Amino acid sequence: MKSRTVVLVMGFVAVIGVGGFAAWQIPWVRSWFLRDSENKAEMDRAGKADIKNPAAPDAATGSPRWRGATGQGVAPAGSFRTDWDKTPPKELWRVPVGGGYGSCSVVGGKLYVQDKKGDKERIACLDAETGKLKWDFAYDAGQVGGGGYDIGPRATPTVVGDWVYTVGQGGKLLAIEQTPNGINVKWSHDLLSEFGARVPQWGVACSPLVYGNLVIVQPGGRGAAVVAFDKKTGQVKWKAGSNPPSYSSPVVAPIGGQDTIFAFMGDALLAIRPTDGKITDSFKWATQHNGNIATPVFVTDGTGLDYVFISSSYAMGCALLRAEKSGDEIKLVKVYDRRGAAYQNHHATSVYKDKHLFGIDGQTGGRGLKCVEFSTGKEVEDWGDLKIGQATLILAGNHLILQTANGHLALVEANPKEYREIAKTPKLLSGQNNWASPTLVDGCIYIRDENHVVCLDVRP
Repeated sequence: MKSRTVVLVMGFVAVIGVGGFAAWQIPWVRSWFLRDSENKAEMDRAGKADIKNPAAPDAATGSPRWRGATGQGVAPAGSFRTDWDKTPPKELWRVPVGGGYGSCSVVGGKLYVQDKKGDKERIACLDAETGKLKWDFAYDAGQVGGGGYDIGPRATPTVVGDWVYTVGQGGKLLAIEQTPNGINVKWSHDLLSEFGARVPQWGVACSPLVYGNLVIVQPGGRGAAVVAFDKKTGQVKWKAGSNPPSYSSPVVAPIGGQDTIFAFMGDALLAIRPTDGKITDSFKWATQHNGNIATPVFVTDGTGLDYVFISSSYAMGCALLRAEKSGDEIKLVKVYDRRGAAYQNHHATSVYKDKHLFGIDGQTGGRGLKCVEFSTGKEVEDWGDLKIGQATLILAGNHLILQTANGHLALVEANPKEYREIAKTPKLLSGQNNWASPTLVDGCIYIRDENHVVCLDVRP
């Protein structure tokens, strides 16, 4: 902590007294005092590192889960048309659905989506080419939070072979097996009641992570912040932590040859050993409303320099951590944290390319598309478009595909040296609750709002 900040903090406490300690628990108060903290040696190291661009998944894998097959927000390999200024995306079909914020998973010619109608939540499987319903399953939504954003599920289905794993807004975890004769619900758990977790203000939002034989979710219960189940039987395999729930989803990354689960909870980033659920390290990151929503972004140079980037809105900011293996544990080393007015992801997670992060600076009131230096966390000047406002995005080759909150699609070059928007479509969605990320598979883009799922043709 810088000496000037220490003096300010001491003065703050001395003047306000006991109330100062209470105020210090408020995230924006802490962020005002602790705006920037840097490890210069680590920043230099990160700046010199040859960080690899994330590889596009094989086309055959499709997009079977939140942020795609690799969990990095990268569309699978395959050709797609980028001359949208001359030949805009063509609508192939539009299917009515209920409310929801979750994205579409598309794999094996099938699209999976979650929605809500009345007091029932639903998982629907559509033919990806025609939009025709193949099967659906509805269940009681249960208690879904009282924050006002209760139109439907937030999570994205996870598809592994013939199995589909989903989490509803009220915390219902389902494992469904698809068979030639229909579907079977093989097991389920009520994450909130079973693990003593309170209902998050805006409902349960974590998408399930399937790792090996485990399904990993983030209930946010005491002694069960993160829970792993056997993917076939639903048996609890381990529980970790007592952190409050967030709205983020767990990811897995190889650190020094050892896989690690990164869980961004309401007050911290946890590094968890998946074999036994041990938390090997954590990084405190308490945000107003437990509003850690974006997914941790993992990048590596492939030779042992591994990094995790986190970012939150509500006056919080962003941080970069280096993850290193120490024995059979993974430790987190701070490169920088930038708080207060720094780059803030709200509900949209950034993507990495060419030593930069591209994403939405979603501060209160809305900002827009930005490009940020990965090794410093500082914005690239004169890059981006604040008029885009809130949006979600994926990386597709050398381009960003954005679904804006007001119902448009945009295609932008992922080039940190120059901002170039290729095209923005006429309004395709309702302009209400458009928080899902677009999904690109086999030259088709799938988007959704609270009323429809839409398929757009961008095949060459």
